[in-house]
Amino acid sequence: MSEYQCWFCGEGIDRTPDAHAVMIAVENLWRWDAGSKSDDDPWQAIYAHAGCAQDRLKGATMEIEPHILGERG
Repeated sequence: MSEYQCWFCGEGIDRTPDAHAVMIAVENLWRWDAGSKSDDDPWQAIYAHAGCAQDRLKGATMEIEPHILGERG
């Protein structure tokens, strides 16, 4: 079993040079914006295949930059 599992498809994420993967951090926006975040504040990391993230994280007015997903752009 893979050490990491994709949040979207549920499959393992292989650790190979050609397997593009991303980590998405989720935390309180206002605490982060105010600069009052401490090491004890809750946050969560979500792991995903870059392709799954690209397919599922479509914003209404924004898109994820291609170079973040391991693509040239």
